Amino acid sequence: MKATIDKGALLVPLYRAQGVIDRKAAHNVLGCVHVAASDDGLTFTATDYDVTVRAEVSATITEPGAALVNGKTLFDVVRALPDGATVELSAEDNHRVRVEAGRAYYHLNGMAPEEFPEVVEEGDGKSLLLDKVQVEAMLRRTLFSVSVDDSRPALNGVLLEIEAAATEGHALLRMVSTDGHRLSKVERTIEASDYDGTAWRCIIHRRGAAELQRIFEGSDPAVRIEFLGRNVVFSSDKARLQVRQIEENFPEYQRVIPEQGDVTVTLSKEALGAAIRRVSSLGSGGKHHMLRVDLDEGRLSLEMVHHDFGDAHEEIEIPDYDGQKVSVGFNPKYLLDVFSVIEAETVTLEMSDQFSPCLVTSEDEPGAMFVVMPMRL
Repeated sequence: MKATIDKGALLVPLYRAQGVIDRKAAHNVLGCVHVAASDDGLTFTATDYDVTVRAEVSATITEPGAALVNGKTLFDVVRALPDGATVELSAEDNHRVRVEAGRAYYHLNGMAPEEFPEVVEEGDGKSLLLDKVQVEAMLRRTLFSVSVDDSRPALNGVLLEIEAAATEGHALLRMVSTDGHRLSKVERTIEASDYDGTAWRCIIHRRGAAELQRIFEGSDPAVRIEFLGRNVVFSSDKARLQVRQIEENFPEYQRVIPEQGDVTVTLSKEALGAAIRRVSSLGSGGKHHMLRVDLDEGRLSLEMVHHDFGDAHEEIEIPDYDGQKVSVGFNPKYLLDVFSVIEAETVTLEMSDQFSPCLVTSEDEPGAMFVVMPMRL
């Protein structure tokens, strides 16, 4: 194998592989990236069996072939080269990879390319092409509330549901995630001219969903979602991410979403978020400190008590509120996480009592809703 390519172009597929390779497996195929040179250019593939990323890039191919080399090492070497450098990659007989740029060259120990696991692609291959910006926005509003508790595998990913929309040539997409303490649900009707109306439902593991963000950084305005057996594949900007679906039953999330609360208040997201950050700074670095929220006529008060350091209080005036009094306890981080993914200027909180979940929405972001469970006062 021998290929010549610009440093900037080479970094793109290597960067996309970094989240998939196992950085601890220096002498294992899971820590390697498979490099294949053909008439079409260079193809880079990395996998941990659950998530597989494949990225293509144009290059001048002098000699077709393949190599298998540690993905992090190759990325670090290429990244350290001068900007604008022309890089020559070549595979030697002893499985070493030579990286040459100008007067600098490196020899990286590799492995036999045949040792790289075969990427299985099976299924009917049904797919639909969607606006990448819309899909990325939905993913960003749900990924943050995915559970990291591996003992509850059904919660370790984002639920993706696709249904036929009322408008022809469109699909209804829904993404849901929860960790048991908060829940995010976003649904949008997106143009999909090649959608055949088939309903799909799967759970995308959080690692695969996180790697999607690397693919979305490309210039391609669209993303293709394809279902291949037990895998779901996302393709965009000459990159292909294959993710194994979590074969568990996602909880009945509809039962968690509260109906219209007894108390509804709309506030400036920036003002409320800043006040929460100030009050909760008293307990920064600690865990499970509760933020008490008291809503009364004309005001919303925030209070946090730290047994070692003291207490903090702040009030926000709400002249338009004349409803009933309610007091609820929250983990302040959960509220701030929700505010961080809402781009609108205002948020609406709906509550009933100290035992009921709080529903967070915004008039400017229809289809998005967030549920935050209360803490015991």
